[in-house]
Order: sequence, then structure tokens, then C-alpha cells
Amino acid sequence: MYDYQQRMSRPTGPDYVDTSGAQGFFEDGWLMFSGLMIFFVGFWNAFEGGLAFLRSAYFAGTPVFGSLAFWAVVWIAIGVLEIGLAMLIMRGNNLARWAGVAVVAASTTIHMLGIVVYPWWSLFVMALDLLILYGLIVHWGEREAAAC
Repeated sequence: MYDYQQRMSRPTGPDYVDTSGAQGFFEDGWLMFSGLMIFFVGFWNAFEGGLAFLRSAYFAGTPVFGSLAFWAVVWIAIGVLEIGLAMLIMRGNNLARWAGVAVVAASTTIHMLGIVVYPWWSLFVMALDLLILYGLIVHWGEREAAAC
């Protein structure tokens, strides 16, 4: 009647998609980490920019140059770019990876310049940005090598 091998074998055919194992992007934990952290750092940068517009008393000092409103616009712009690039990086877009490297490097530079305004969080974001850069630059080749 029922053969054990027949019951335990995998179905085949044009309508069957094997989803039993890790696929594509999620095989490398560093890429997953980089994509998610770019999203969260971008979200926080945008939130921080909105906070700078609405409640300037939340920040510790005065910016290195420009006004706090200028830095608010910069933080919002970098945050929105990071959120968009995170979505593309998690889809495996190679061009988004290079744009992500540039935007995360810009985020690090912006937080270095804004360390006077928001010291401890700027240090934390710079550390996260360096880990994101490590994941994007060093570990992307592993994904391409596995695809070949």
C-alpha cells in the first residue's frame, strides 16, 4: 500500500518550490545583520532629525557648524536613504550595496561632526556603522562565490 520511501520523498514538478533550507541572502548572517542595522540606524537617524526640529532642548550642545535645523535636515535625508537602501540590500542588489557603503560612510562622518550635539548616541551609531561597513564590504564576496 504505502511505501515509506514514497511517503517521505520530496514532491517534484513545475509547481513545487523547495523552501526547506536557507536561501540566498539569509545564508550569510553578516549580510542579514548589515541590512537590518542599516534599516534601524536609518530609522533612528530620521527620528533624530525630526526630534531636532521639534525639541532642540533634547540635544546637549551646539553643532560644529550650521544650525540644528540644518543638521535635522541632514539626519532625515541620511535616514531616509538608509531605509531605502536597506530594503534593496536585503533583496541582494549589488548596486545598493555600494550605495549603502557610501551612505553608511556619510552617516559615520555626520555623526563624527555631530558628536558635540549628541555624544553617546553618536558614538554608538558610529560603532554600528563600522560593523555595517564590515558586513557589506568583507562578506559580500562570500554570497557571490556561493552563487557560482
